[in-house]
Amino acid sequence: MGNSLICRTKKDAKDNGSKSKRMGKSQRKMLAEEEFLHKQALSMALHQHQLSQRFDGSMSRRIGSTSSRRHADPLANEKKLLESLEKIKFKKIVLLHGEGFGAWCWYKTIAQLEEVGLQPTALDLTGSGIDLTDTNTVTTLAEYSKPLIKYLENLPVDEKVILVGHSSGGACLSYALEHFPEKISKAIFLCATMVSNGRRPFDVFAEEVFVSCCL
Repeated sequence: MGNSLICRTKKDAKDNGSKSKRMGKSQRKMLAEEEFLHKQALSMALHQHQLSQRFDGSMSRRIGSTSSRRHADPLANEKKLLESLEKIKFKKIVLLHGEGFGAWCWYKTIAQLEEVGLQPTALDLTGSGIDLTDTNTVTTLAEYSKPLIKYLENLPVDEKVILVGHSSGGACLSYALEHFPEKISKAIFLCATMVSNGRRPFDVFAEEVFVSCCL
């Protein structure tokens, strides 16, 4: 009985030894894999850092170094801006909103323009903003542009304005250019509708609606 006990003890010791060898191999393999992944991650991080350095360098060449921008005098830039604005002969700016909006959408722009000495005016086109006209009755561009036309008609003979039209307001801008070219010093189409010769503005809107429905 004692012999059998001794035999079992030797067998168990042999099994434990083989198990520890297997565990040692697996641990070494895991450590090797972890080290490989660590090196790979480090290599990728270094590569990314080099790319970012090259990108920063190209940006600095295009727009100037950060040190030059940091030492730039903001007062000098403001002075140049004010001098250029003083050279503008006609400082009245009329802002035309797009569809679904009103004069209210320009409130931030108005504040910024007034700060630099310009004279902005935002108009509610027919049926928009506080204008209570039923939009179902507005069937022509002339009707839609009435507030703008009235404003230009009442403008003194020796005065001109800068017109800014956004979205569908661009169609009204085009209409005003056609009828009152002598009262407009500049026309600015801000992501606005531009109508080709021989076409009606509402044809363009109808095409836009058709394309959006098809999508």
